[in-house]
Amino acid sequence: MTDFYGIKKTDQIREWLHKFESLGLISINKSDIYGQYGKFNRCSYQLDTEHYVLITNKLYDEPISKELKGFLILLKCKCLNGTNTTLYSQNRLAEELGLAKGTVSKYINEAEEKGYVKRNKKGIRLLREDIFLKTSESPLAIIKNVYPEIITDEDLARGYVV
Repeated sequence: MTDFYGIKKTDQIREWLHKFESLGLISINKSDIYGQYGKFNRCSYQLDTEHYVLITNKLYDEPISKELKGFLILLKCKCLNGTNTTLYSQNRLAEELGLAKGTVSKYINEAEEKGYVKRNKKGIRLLREDIFLKTSESPLAIIKNVYPEIITDEDLARGYVV
């Protein structure tokens, strides 16, 4: 078995898929397939359409440090759903990401110098849409962004909203 982006060769991809399923990040649908050699299961996988980001593999080839690449990925994860913009201040980002304020400042400055981000009064915006893809939001996600106090993740988990 080959490496799968950080998963050791001895780990099974199936185990990770089930971990992702237990976290609500994907759903796994199994169907029975009958063939010449008997019955087997075929699985299909569906991503959670609300809580995910898309980053192309172009990021791997960018001429920047792996630390800056990692920071940019973390920054994308803190963007508003379906956008490349975060409204967090640098201090709040440091808190959210578990990094020192100086570290966040250093990476944002470096990313801005190299053309990956732009700061303004409204927040921090990732500029490279060829790397940091925008996703479309579900109607429920849009409502949650507009009225976060009305519909919460807990409401969804309890089945109050379908």
